[in-house]
Parts: sequence; structure tokens; C-alpha cells
Amino acid sequence: MKVGIVGIGNMGSKYVNKFKELGLNYVLIDSQASQFEKYPENVPKYTDLERALNKEDIKILFVATSPISHIPIAKKAIERNINVMVEKPPALSRKDFEETLEYAIKNNVFLAVSEIELNSSSIRNLELEKDIDKVEGYRLNLGKGYINPFFDLAWHDLYIFSYLFGNFSIKNVKIEGNTVDVKAQSDTTEFELKVAWLNSFLKRSWILKSKDEHILLDFVEDKIIYPSGKTVEKDSTDKLKLMIENFIKKPSYESSYRALNILKEIEKLKI
Repeated sequence: MKVGIVGIGNMGSKYVNKFKELGLNYVLIDSQASQFEKYPENVPKYTDLERALNKEDIKILFVATSPISHIPIAKKAIERNINVMVEKPPALSRKDFEETLEYAIKNNVFLAVSEIELNSSSIRNLELEKDIDKVEGYRLNLGKGYINPFFDLAWHDLYIFSYLFGNFSIKNVKIEGNTVDVKAQSDTTEFELKVAWLNSFLKRSWILKSKDEHILLDFVEDKIIYPSGKTVEKDSTDKLKLMIENFIKKPSYESSYRALNILKEIEKLKI
């Protein structure tokens, strides 16, 4: 199985490490040749995507570039019947992503969007025995991303919320500098989320509230604390490695459907 990675910066290099652990043959693709310096000579390297796709028998392509280039790259893979997974957000336009997803389905090629947090220990091992009325979420990061705190940070929490509680509507988004407050609602559950770039401290957590109990999801420590005091610590499964492996073995459109719904909600608010 030969896989390709487009963009081998911070996130792309993490993909490469997992390819090695999984014993995959991989091809490196990046417009900046300087990115190749730390990799062995025998690893295929290309600064031109078209040339890489034409010369190498790539079966699956992972894309870790700026979101602006996700759709053009994905289309080139789909044209060649190559399953492709793009990092989040998959596009800045609902229309562009919807058309590309339809094109993939029509050609029986899988297009997926990275949902790394669904593979975290705290989501995989979560047990919900009662209905959750409200989720209070925080994703306060020390660093800065590509676009804005909403696209770069809230995206994670929105796909988790969709996965756990179904499709939702975004009711309000308030942006003040590097901080964004989001209010959303599924059929059963209210969601209040605060995200921030360049925060003075790191905080990534959810409080899942039912009428008389609270469950804490600590995404930094990747653990669950139940109302009884029972704590489920992080297990030994690597979330990025698992996401890659699952897409290779059992590709699906589920992540793309969730991403499309998120983009539709964003479009309504003109964020």
C-alpha cells in the first residue's frame, strides 16, 4: 500500500511518523523542497503534485496544506480514483466542498475530512447513560492557526458535537479579537463553546451536563471523569495513527457529511 502526503509541515510531518509506524510506503509532496531535508534519500519526494500522482502508484492521499488548497488537491486525487482525506477545515466555501463531495461519490472515490478527536481516548471510551441537556466546551490554545479561531479551533468541537448528538444549528457566534463564543443546538442538547488563539493558558475540555450530574472530558489529558469520581485515563491507542488506519481499511463519507453540515451552518452566519 502506497500513500501520499501533501504538505509536510507541522501536521504533515506527524502523518509521516504514523506512516512509518504502520509500515506504509509513502510519498512526500511539498512545494518547498527544503521540507525534504530531514527524510531519507530513498523516500520519493516531489515538489509538483501532478508529477507525483502520474509517476507513483498512490492509493490514498492525505492533505495537510493550507485549507485554501484542499479542494484543488482533492479534485486531482479524485480524478485518478485515489481516496483522499483532507485536514480540517476542508474548504472555506460550502459550495466548493459540496461539489467536490458529489464528484467523489459519483466516481466511487472516498473523500474524508480529518476528525482526529473522534479517535481520542476520551471520545472512544465515553459512556453516556443519561441524556445530556447541555455541553459547556472550551478550546483555548496557546498558539495560532491558519484562518481564525472559529475555523481552526471550533471545528473540532463542532464535529464531536455532531458525532455525539446529531446534526445541529449554530444559533450565535460572537468574535472578539482572538476569542470566539459559539452557541449551537441539536434536537436534544444545547452547546456553548469558547475558543481562543494565543491564550495565556491551555484549556481543552467539555462539561456534559444532565439534570443532576456532570461528566468532565479533559482533552489535554485525554481522560474522562464521571460524577461518581470514576476516572478513565488515556489509553495506549494513538489517535492520529488510528484515524489513518481506519481510513485506509474502512473509508467512508461520514466525516464529509458532518463537515458539509458544519459548512452549511457557517454559511448561514457568514463567518
